[in-house]
Amino acid sequence: MTIGAWIRAGWGFMVVAGLLGALSAALVFSSVRDGAVIVQPLRAAFTTPQVIQLGRFLSGLVSAVLAGAAFFSGLACFFWASARQRHELLEEILRKLPDQP
Repeated sequence: MTIGAWIRAGWGFMVVAGLLGALSAALVFSSVRDGAVIVQPLRAAFTTPQVIQLGRFLSGLVSAVLAGAAFFSGLACFFWASARQRHELLEEILRKLPDQP
């Protein structure tokens, strides 16, 4: 792949990471059923009914993990493109150097 293709792939992964992050936030926030979540002290008895839909919450969590994987894949694509560009630049410099006797 060319350097430009690696950069486009990196931007593609970043877009996918952003979309998955938004989906994750939407799923996690929509998993709360009755509106506001009440924060209770740790020592209090938990008498409130379950207010989180576990399936939707776990789907949001999986989506967040995939968003992280896509983000770091995009970073890896950018890193690889810069490494390839540096390598090509060094080869060009070495070709232009005069031959040693």
